[in-house]
Amino acid sequence: MRATPNLPAARYWQTHAGLMLLLAACIGLGSVYAATTPLFDASDEVWHYPMVRHIADTGNLPVLDPADPGPWRQEAGQPPLYYFLMAQATRFIDTSDMARVRWLNPHADVGILTTDGNRNLVVHTAAESWPWHGTALAVRVIRLLSVLLAAGTVWCTYEIGLAVLARDRWLAACAAGFVAFTPMFLFISGTVNNDNLAMLLASLIVLLLVRMAAAPAAASVRQPAAHALLGLLLGLGALSKLSLLALFPVAAAVIGVLQIADWRSQPQRGAPGSMQRHALRLTRMLLLVFGIAALAAGWWFVRNLQLYGTPTGLNQFVAVLGVRSHPAGLQQLWSEREGFMRTFWGLFGGVNVPFPGWVYSMLNTFALVAGSGAFIFAGRMARRSALHSWLPLAVIIVAPLAVFVALLRWSTFTWSSQGRLMFTAIQSLAVLFAAGIAAWFPARWRTARNVCLSVPVLAMLALSAAAPIWIIAPAYAAPTPADLTQMKQTVGAGFGTPPSMRLLGYTLGATQVQPGDDAELTLYWQVLAPMQRDWSVFVHLIDEAQTIVAQRDTFPGLGRQPTRLLQPGQLLADRYVLRVPQTACAPARLQVQVGLYDFATGERLLTDTGAEYALLAELPLLAAAGGVPNALAINLENQVQLSGYELGPRTLHAGDALRLTLHWRALRAPAANYTVFVQVRGTGDQVWGQHDGWPLDGNAPTAAWQPGQDYADAHTLQLAANTPPGTYSVQVGMYNDRDERLTVISAGGEWGDNFVTLCPIRVASPD
Repeated sequence: MRATPNLPAARYWQTHAGLMLLLAACIGLGSVYAATTPLFDASDEVWHYPMVRHIADTGNLPVLDPADPGPWRQEAGQPPLYYFLMAQATRFIDTSDMARVRWLNPHADVGILTTDGNRNLVVHTAAESWPWHGTALAVRVIRLLSVLLAAGTVWCTYEIGLAVLARDRWLAACAAGFVAFTPMFLFISGTVNNDNLAMLLASLIVLLLVRMAAAPAAASVRQPAAHALLGLLLGLGALSKLSLLALFPVAAAVIGVLQIADWRSQPQRGAPGSMQRHALRLTRMLLLVFGIAALAAGWWFVRNLQLYGTPTGLNQFVAVLGVRSHPAGLQQLWSEREGFMRTFWGLFGGVNVPFPGWVYSMLNTFALVAGSGAFIFAGRMARRSALHSWLPLAVIIVAPLAVFVALLRWSTFTWSSQGRLMFTAIQSLAVLFAAGIAAWFPARWRTARNVCLSVPVLAMLALSAAAPIWIIAPAYAAPTPADLTQMKQTVGAGFGTPPSMRLLGYTLGATQVQPGDDAELTLYWQVLAPMQRDWSVFVHLIDEAQTIVAQRDTFPGLGRQPTRLLQPGQLLADRYVLRVPQTACAPARLQVQVGLYDFATGERLLTDTGAEYALLAELPLLAAAGGVPNALAINLENQVQLSGYELGPRTLHAGDALRLTLHWRALRAPAANYTVFVQVRGTGDQVWGQHDGWPLDGNAPTAAWQPGQDYADAHTLQLAANTPPGTYSVQVGMYNDRDERLTVISAGGEWGDNFVTLCPIRVASPD
């Protein structure tokens, strides 16, 4: 595909020198992200790379298997083109050390914004250091190739901008700059991720469609080579990421509109058979485009049909990926908009390394101004009658809408409401961004327009340049040396026989807590001897019923220093933050217990006195203020509030009765007569006891509740006679006669689960 018509290649780069600077900046910054982000600590790279390695080693695609997901997990269901290309580029590298380099951190807080660390998805060792070799070299090579693919997306954006924005090079450059300097785009570009190829192919498809739309209809519909190229790009796109299937109907619509326009422009369109001839021509065009696409990608869909029973294999993909506890409605998805925008602008690592909040506020403001202006721009273009004036704009509006609708549907049943999944449409969004800001200025204010367009692009450039050193690198920095002068309490408990680790002491940041509070604890460790196993640290807050109220499990160094790497004499100071659940039973006296265990087997490393843990202190858990026991303010869809609850004895035996009183308040007149459910659940979500019924044994139907009125609702449920000893959760909620549950709305307006988990109970062994 030529860059710009009527310009030889050499003159093209002379004429578009600004584009060269943008591409150089994109490649340079993308390479910095690729070098700064530790191996496998990027969005799903820990699963994407094993796909590449498997193909490089075997020449075959892995198979989705929920019972044995393998190191690639759900990525085995991704279209294979990116992985195949990267496998060819790295097949000469010996990657037999992958298991050693890809040392998983089983306690990593994926998708959680923690305050104490434990962000790293893998343990980082000297195997990643320069000079690169083995797996480290292969991953670095793929990352750099991915940066080049991302630069191709920037070039496509510039060319789309020229085609849509009246060949205004400044606007086109700003659109390309928006893509090149979006921090999350650069972060993804510097990782092993099939999005990089998908973004480029989607951009090439949109570019070709825009050029077809911008040309006279008669010329566009008589270009079999362009239609053949479009079919090839669509097929390759389908082999890169399933979200590109959303562009198939867009391509069909553009071809159809152009064919209709060509027919309407013919003087003899009213002649007998004219419409039939154009309809036949349209059919041939569509068959050419989608026939080539089918030839390119059809084999993969046939393979899926044979293996999984569906052409896409999404049934098995979802079985491995996991789904929401209940399908999300539009209100719930809307409540997730903040996280959606954060993952569009920049949420690094395993979706757990954020910018400060003000950065997102600034970028969202830019987007709001540009989005409002885009409506103005679209309104002006819509008033133009010439097809080649408004159809290119329609392409860059409809393309992201198609991708967004597909993502919206996917997010209803999976936790996929991430803005970065819109990056296959980033080229169109960027052009609309530039056009939207420019639309606020009259044509005669060209200089002011250009200056104002530069402000957000330069701000994004500054953010993107700073993020690797300011945000990413510090998240994975080595722990600071322990300062024993900060230790307040001594312990001296040794772990192992003879002791391999000694807990010297601790500092507890609070003397008492309430439900919803954070308990801060710093542990001071000394390494006494080398260890051959990876022992995990656990910190538990245990109540009188011997149930865990709060816990934190990590490798030492908050995920960065497994015990196999520790050297005798080494000192560690690890700060843990334990969140006491809002629904914790209070008052209570919590024991602070600390120990070591093997995550793979569950075996605990005993102390030198034979105990399974070291008891540090007792921490009082005070009741929250309120007029009812265990006062709460849990909002169920703005209709009902769970204001508190009271549990009978929490240590029971199989077959015993659990007594629970729920305190409800009507926030407004409920929309239906809701049934209250109370369930006792164990591992695997098996229900061991349940009671359902209208409130107050049916004497207070919710449809009759008055706003502000309180109700004390008692329930008794029988535990199953075969309930095994252990700890069980108690879940409550409401549902209507269509079995639709009320969803919990957080104080921040986010919609969450359709049940509330109260404090746990314990089923004791028979006497």
